[in-house]
Amino acid sequence: MMLIKSLTAASLVLGVHSAAFAEDDLMSILEGKTGSAAAQYVESEEVAKLKKAVNPSSAEQNIFFQFLVDKNYEKALFQWSAAFSGSTFQGTETGKALEAFLNYKNGLKLTGVESLLAISEPQKIDASVISLWKENLNDKDPVWGMAQVTWNPYWTQVFGVGAEMAVVLQKSYVAEDLGALTELIKKTPVDSAERNILQWQLVLNLGIRGDSAKAAQVLAHLMKAKNNPIDKDLMTITAGRLLYQNGFLDASLKYYEKISKKSDYWFQAQEEMAWAYMRKGEPQNAMAITKTLTYPHFKGWVGIESYLLSSFSSLKVCDYPGVLTTMKSIKSQFGDHLVALEKLAADPHQPAVANLMKSLSEGPVSTAKLGKEAHLLPAYASKDEVLSLLVKRHEYLTKEAGLAEQLYARSLTFGNLQGHFETLKNQVQTRAQLTQGAGYQRVQELAKAELEDSKQVMQRLRIVEVEMIQQVDSASKFLKHANVSESKKGSTGANGKFAMSFANDKEIWFDELSNFKVDVKKGCSKESVKE
Repeated sequence: MMLIKSLTAASLVLGVHSAAFAEDDLMSILEGKTGSAAAQYVESEEVAKLKKAVNPSSAEQNIFFQFLVDKNYEKALFQWSAAFSGSTFQGTETGKALEAFLNYKNGLKLTGVESLLAISEPQKIDASVISLWKENLNDKDPVWGMAQVTWNPYWTQVFGVGAEMAVVLQKSYVAEDLGALTELIKKTPVDSAERNILQWQLVLNLGIRGDSAKAAQVLAHLMKAKNNPIDKDLMTITAGRLLYQNGFLDASLKYYEKISKKSDYWFQAQEEMAWAYMRKGEPQNAMAITKTLTYPHFKGWVGIESYLLSSFSSLKVCDYPGVLTTMKSIKSQFGDHLVALEKLAADPHQPAVANLMKSLSEGPVSTAKLGKEAHLLPAYASKDEVLSLLVKRHEYLTKEAGLAEQLYARSLTFGNLQGHFETLKNQVQTRAQLTQGAGYQRVQELAKAELEDSKQVMQRLRIVEVEMIQQVDSASKFLKHANVSESKKGSTGANGKFAMSFANDKEIWFDELSNFKVDVKKGCSKESVKE
């Protein structure tokens, strides 16, 4: 009797639902809609395979699969805990991959992808879930460039070489094994951006190892390659460095001269040109260049080593007042910078760092864009690839943290308790904060490294000072026995309409810089000496 009543009740319910569906169909026809209510209940082939593999054993699991069939991924995510929490399936490779997929589909892309790639035995994931991932994620998605995981070769056959390269290129291979780097290069398509980035790292790797011939060979090919994201001026100055390193000074100068004044690498190129002239035994040429580098208005653009070079070149031509003038100017030019670096070394949470990170999140940052704040930051902070990646990752995670908070808020209106969404929200927020903290730590590391370099430069400046004192003392004794007739040698400088003397230090046009002329005919050498 109870069975008859139950069947009757069920019939009534079905009748009501059938009437409702009929009403929906009639309204669809009247309103000109072509879809039907029944169509939304047709399971996709992959979900059908997955359902068969999982074999749902509870009403909660059946509800979950219904949401999955309907492609209502938000409700499917909300239902996940009720359906599978504590179950064997949840801990399987397929279960982890499916949960990661739901996170990805709900906007938590980085969380989802990193969870997927963290699965230790991905080959055990059911093919139906792999198909769902392949259908929704391609190798061009920016999320690959944010995911910090150890790449498993299995994923290359699923998502392609492009995805693999985006993940592995977050790491620098400048100091890595050459064999491993070469194998990575072989995987990439010819003239692809990924191959060019890896070849650039090969150039640096070979250069550091002292194999300049091979480095130059790779660099020559790279400079002609298509789809090359490496800055042309950076490659040019690197070519100059390779030549300088091997003693081809005249050839290196030709490459340094190719760097235009519009380039962020111009000051570096000028300084390295001056060192090349010093090695050639032409301090007068180095002195002409350092006159530009020590121009007072370049505060924040030029490093302290340029002032060491200026003092050294002046010493070589016995311009002792010039040595003292340069040394005296160091405090006014670098005092604030060194104090700022000391503050960063103690606590990197300074306003200038926050502004730098904000600028980096919007794209590449030039020294000109930093303005006066460049003097309050480590010299190469704006060009540091590690810092740039951390800033981008923080931005990505911050957006995900916002989405996680919205998901948590919406999950509260869902039928079951959703405490794990609060945990998820907190986890994403914590990761965003840790990434930001890593960015500040990176700036701190750069500040400490520059401080150490500055201390070494200061020590070398003291050596120049001591050498100057010794030369002055020796000269005073030497002149007592020297012939009054002196013939000094050494003359050089810029040629052309922009050539300038050191007569005055009035404000000058930027186009005039690097065109100073130095006359050192009254240098240190003498023709004859009395015994």
